Amino acid sequence: MRTVVLLVAVAACSSPAGEVSPDASPSPSLDAAPSPSADAAPSCPDAAGTLTIYAIPPPVSLDWSTPNKLLSSVVSSELAASSVVSSGQAVIGHSIGHVNIALDCADLSIPLTGQTDTGGGDWQALSDGAGLLVRDTQGILDAMPGGDGSDTTADIAAREQSGRVSEMKFTVNRAMCQRLHDFVDAYVTADAYQNYDGASRARRLEGAGCAVFGAGVIDVGGLLHRSQFTPPWVRTEMIGSSRIGDFLGSGEYRYGSNLVAVDGEGTHWLWPKGQPVPASAISPIVAGTSVLDAWNGPEDDAFDVPGATGAMTTQLPFTIYDPQRISEWIEAVWTTALDAGSAAALGATWTASQASAAHVVTYDAHCVAPQTIGFIDDNDDLFLDSDTP
Repeated sequence: MRTVVLLVAVAACSSPAGEVSPDASPSPSLDAAPSPSADAAPSCPDAAGTLTIYAIPPPVSLDWSTPNKLLSSVVSSELAASSVVSSGQAVIGHSIGHVNIALDCADLSIPLTGQTDTGGGDWQALSDGAGLLVRDTQGILDAMPGGDGSDTTADIAAREQSGRVSEMKFTVNRAMCQRLHDFVDAYVTADAYQNYDGASRARRLEGAGCAVFGAGVIDVGGLLHRSQFTPPWVRTEMIGSSRIGDFLGSGEYRYGSNLVAVDGEGTHWLWPKGQPVPASAISPIVAGTSVLDAWNGPEDDAFDVPGATGAMTTQLPFTIYDPQRISEWIEAVWTTALDAGSAAALGATWTASQASAAHVVTYDAHCVAPQTIGFIDDNDDLFLDSDTP
């Protein structure tokens, strides 16, 4: 992630309503005992490879309690990121965090890569408020020509030495390798990587932010149940209409399948499918002004959107996977597994190890049969399992 303030949009939003306060660390979501996978194969094939998710937290924890505090903490994290790079602890600053993936599986391997942007657009942070969260910018995969391939490889190596990355590994069978390889191929063929934003859902080939892409790889494989991993790994918020700007732009943002949220009462909200998000193109929403001291409020006007009912009359539901929360979850599971020999979390049993100074949790999932539904055929509600009818 190269663009600093703009790309807050694709890292995260605010803490899950009704689950964790904005300033709290996420629950490690440790189960008393691992539950059998619903996708467990009737017979266990041989292990064939390893999928690795690399979660890079920002150098300074970001404050998601209000849009203004988020922007302020990003500035502090950017200053710290420069120091991390200059000290040799990393090669890329990743001031708002990042997620990379790699699949080591013979001819079905996927090189170290991740969804990122091609840079530019910082100026819009000064005028568009929370519109940044749904703005679509030009994207690319790290391993592609023009991406950060060599720097990404050097960055992971440096971070493993300094401990500034947390890793989640899955031991997988060849059928799972094929499923994951097919997904990444489909993502590239559909040019989905060109859309880098917070509203898109990777598995629907819409585009993604970096952590959305990483979580999407896990989801399309059926390696973990989405209803279990989404709450501890995401930021979710109902964003008031008065906070969403598109100054001197078209006055709307394109629809994406991650326009979903769970509010403080536990109600699930799904933005009307296919409907763009209206935004103010006339007046700037300036960082530091009082309207950005809360995510929503009585000053929000009604959207002119067919099918927007209840709270969505004035508020946009928004959820995004967050590198910081994924990293914190890995660290919590690693600590438990190190102390007890293993840790049960998200319906799986994890063991703890290290890659130099980096903490690694591993789930032996080679007996798990890959998900078979179409990549775009998942459940609309991000908080439910993707294969829930």
